[in-house]
Order: sequence, then structure tokens, then C-alpha cells
Amino acid sequence: MRKRNCRVVVYFSKDELDALTKKIRKSHLSREGFIRAAVAGKEVKDGPTADVPALIQEVRRVGSNLNQILKRANSIGLLDVPQLRKDVADLRTVEKLIVDSYTMPD
Repeated sequence: MRKRNCRVVVYFSKDELDALTKKIRKSHLSREGFIRAAVAGKEVKDGPTADVPALIQEVRRVGSNLNQILKRANSIGLLDVPQLRKDVADLRTVEKLIVDSYTMPD
């Protein structure tokens, strides 16, 4: 059975619907998701530009590569492992900031 099984019909003027549609497009949410978030009092942020998801993916890729290098360096005792661990932690912090900036809070 559906989780959301109650329906509400709301009538808007043309101008009100246009304003709502613009806000929904900027947020990159569905109309229903936008309205549920607004009713719940959540801050509805503008959706990310096309570049942000690519940036997040690139930061994660670099972090994964650094993690692999760190594991190898640790196994052969070649590099300054504590500094590399700090750099990976810094990278994870940047990744979290980017993700948090473009996702809705729960």
C-alpha cells in the first residue's frame, strides 16, 4: 500500500502557478517533493548546476586514489603516512561540504 495515500487539490492563479513552477525548476525537485519540503518547513535550496555533481564525483575519485596510495605507502613504509592521512581527511571534509551545500537536510 502507498505510504502517501491522501490527495489534496489546490487551485492557483496563473501568476501563482508560474511563480511556483520557477521555484520548483530552480530546486530540481518534483512538484510534490518541493511542496512536501516546504510544508515540512525545510529549507528548499536551489538545485546544483550540472558542474556540481561532476565536481563531487571527481573529489570522490581523487579521494579514492589517495586512499589506495596511502595503503600502499603504509605497507612498504615509503611515505609520510600521518601527513597523507591528514590530507585524505581534509579531502573528505571538502567532499562533505560540497554534498551538504547541494542536498536537502533530513
